[in-house]
Amino acid sequence: MIFVCALAAAAGLAAGILAASAAIPGDGAVKTTSGTSGTANPENTLTAQIIQEFPAYEYDPGVRPDMDVLTASWYGDAETVRNSIVSARTAAAENRIVNARDDVILAITKLGSLSRYLKYRDSLSVTVGDTVYGAYVEDGDSPIGGGKGYKNIITSGDYTVRNFKELSDACGKAKSGEVIFIPSGVTIDVSREEKTSEGYNIVLGEGVTLASDRGYVREDGSVSTGAMIKGHGAGETITTNLILCKSGSRLTGLAVQGPDPNRHVEHHTRCYKPDGSFDLTVFYKLPVTTGIAVKGDGAEIDNCEISGFCHTAIDLTGFDVHVHHNYIHHNQIKGNGYGVCFERAGGVVEYNLFNFNRHSIAGGGHPESWYIARYNVDMGDVLNHVYDMHGNGGVKNGKNIAGRFIEMYNNTFLPDDYPYCVRGVPEEYYKFFRNVVMGTKDKYDFSILRGERVEIYDNIFGIEEKTVVK
Repeated sequence: MIFVCALAAAAGLAAGILAASAAIPGDGAVKTTSGTSGTANPENTLTAQIIQEFPAYEYDPGVRPDMDVLTASWYGDAETVRNSIVSARTAAAENRIVNARDDVILAITKLGSLSRYLKYRDSLSVTVGDTVYGAYVEDGDSPIGGGKGYKNIITSGDYTVRNFKELSDACGKAKSGEVIFIPSGVTIDVSREEKTSEGYNIVLGEGVTLASDRGYVREDGSVSTGAMIKGHGAGETITTNLILCKSGSRLTGLAVQGPDPNRHVEHHTRCYKPDGSFDLTVFYKLPVTTGIAVKGDGAEIDNCEISGFCHTAIDLTGFDVHVHHNYIHHNQIKGNGYGVCFERAGGVVEYNLFNFNRHSIAGGGHPESWYIARYNVDMGDVLNHVYDMHGNGGVKNGKNIAGRFIEMYNNTFLPDDYPYCVRGVPEEYYKFFRNVVMGTKDKYDFSILRGERVEIYDNIFGIEEKTVVK
C-alpha cells in the first residue's frame, strides 16, 4: 500500500518525511513505466485498486488551510513518486532538510498531478494598493475546489443508497426538494448498467439533489472524499453518458470518474487526410464520454471531483447554472476535452480547481450563451488555451458569432498557455480583468487576446514579477 502524509511544516519536516516514506510500493504493487507526466494511461498510473487504499490526504493545512486539494482519482506517475519518497527519506536521515522538502513536494505533486500548484499557491492572489488580483477566498468562506472546509456538506438524505439498483429506484421516486444520499466509501460502477430512455445511467428529476459528503471530517480526523460514481466500460464498451441533471437539480459532494483521462494526441494527428482535411469519422472511433449533463435551468454542481471524460466533465444546456467549488481535471482529449462546456447555456463558474483539461471552460458559440468565470485556479497543465468560446454561433454582418458575453475576473492561470482566445465576435462583450497570468506580457501575442467587443485591462502578467498591465 502507498501512503503519503501531508507535507510537514518546517519544524517537523524530517519526521513528516519519514512517515511519508513508511510504506513505498514494492515491485508488484503497481505497474509503472517511464511516461510523460499528466498523460495518464494504464501503464504509468496508479490502479483503481490502489486508489481505494488511501482515499484522502491533505496538503500542508497549517500553511494554507483554504487551499487544500482533496482527490479520490489518481493519475500520477507512480515510479516518479516512489523515487522522490526514497530520495526524501535519505535526505531527511542526513538532515538535508531543504532537499527533503523539495523531494516531498515533488512526490505529492506527481502523485496528485498538481503541476505548479504547490509551488505557487502562496501567489495565487496578489494585492496591489486596494486591488486584489487573482483567485482568493474571503476569511471563513469555503475553499477553492471544495473538500475539507466546505460550508454546505450534506451528510444524510430522504433516501440512502449503496448500489446502482437502489440509486435508480430512488431517482424514480424522489420529488423536488428531496435528497438522495450515497455514503462515503461507496463506489457505484455504472459500466455494466443499462441506460435510461434518455441515454444516461442516472437521471435526476427536477429539483432533486444527489449528494455525498466530500470534505466531511470524521471523528477520527480522516476526511471523506465522498462516494464515487464511475463508468470505466465493460469489455469493448465504454460508458459514454453518466448523469443527467434537470432543472433545479443539484449534484454535490461526489467523485465522478470517467474511463479515459488521456490526451490522444497521436489519434488526433492520424485523423488528418493527405489533403489536410480532418476526418471526423476516424476521430469519433474513440468514444465521446460525458460525465454530467445539465438539461434545464437553475441546476447546481458543487463540491465534486470530476475527471476522466473525453468530451466534457460538465456539459450544460440551460441557463442560470451554478458550477462552483469543484476539482475538475484530466478531461483532455485533443479535439474535445472540456472541463465545463456551455452549449445553449449560461451560468457562473467560480471557486473551482482545474487541471489537465484541453479547455477548462468552453462554449459552443450559440448567440445566447454566456458565462462568468471568477475565483478559479488553473493549476498548471492545459492542452490548449484555458478559457474558450467557439465562433460557431452563426454569421452576422459577415462575422462569426462567439456567444453573447463572457466575464473573466479574479482567476489565476498557472499554465504557460494563453488564458483565453478570441475565436469570433461576441454579441455583447468579453471582459478580462483582475486576473493573474503565469507568463510575463512579452510571452503572449496580444492579437490573440484582443478583438472586436473585447476588453482586456488591469491584470497581472508574470506571477513572479507581479507586473500590473493596465
